[in-house]
Amino acid sequence: MAKKISDLAPTSPSELADQGIVIDRQALKPTKDHIDAVSHLFTELELAYHNQFHKAFPDHQSLTMAKQLWLRLLVDQSPEHIAKAGRQAICDNTFLPTPHSIREYCESLATHGTPEVKGAFIEACLSHEPRQFASWSHPIVYHAGKATGWFFLNGQPESMTFPVFEHNYQLLLDRLKQGEDLTLPVAKAIEKTTSKPLSPAEQQKRMAALRKQLDI
Repeated sequence: MAKKISDLAPTSPSELADQGIVIDRQALKPTKDHIDAVSHLFTELELAYHNQFHKAFPDHQSLTMAKQLWLRLLVDQSPEHIAKAGRQAICDNTFLPTPHSIREYCESLATHGTPEVKGAFIEACLSHEPRQFASWSHPIVYHAGKATGWFFLNGQPESMTFPVFEHNYQLLLDRLKQGEDLTLPVAKAIEKTTSKPLSPAEQQKRMAALRKQLDI
């Protein structure tokens, strides 16, 4: 008997990424937000492609199995991107979209605004301190440069540095596709310290200590 979509226990995809483990979506379990996103996506698909939808999923069992399959295929995407991807797919297609096409929409949303790796490499190499506060084209460039090492980028030839940067950049792109939000460090406000004037007695005490120290 097929399990219901709600029977799948939630697990956060970021838990594996935080441990430096390569994420395999077959090993992931969906969160409640993923379940809600896929369920809502199917509702919108039914409304938009009524005849095609019911031909593809003619009964409750086939619909449940389809939801489970789509959920497994989209579990490494963010719920927000799944929702946006579904709406975009409906706007762009006259035929019922596949989970593969929804994945492509999700990945396009996740990497929107990221430069090509060669352009990102040049941008990182031309940057200067304080780099965390520079006007980056996208935060991924800063994080790729930081992961590669600024001293390494500036001190070694491109034949050595570009492959390392490209590898780090691709890893960060994959993290974006999995729904991670890359942001730049926030500048900390400098705390203003106000000094309280010393009392006359304290001034005399410190002056006496200074005279004693200087033997005058």
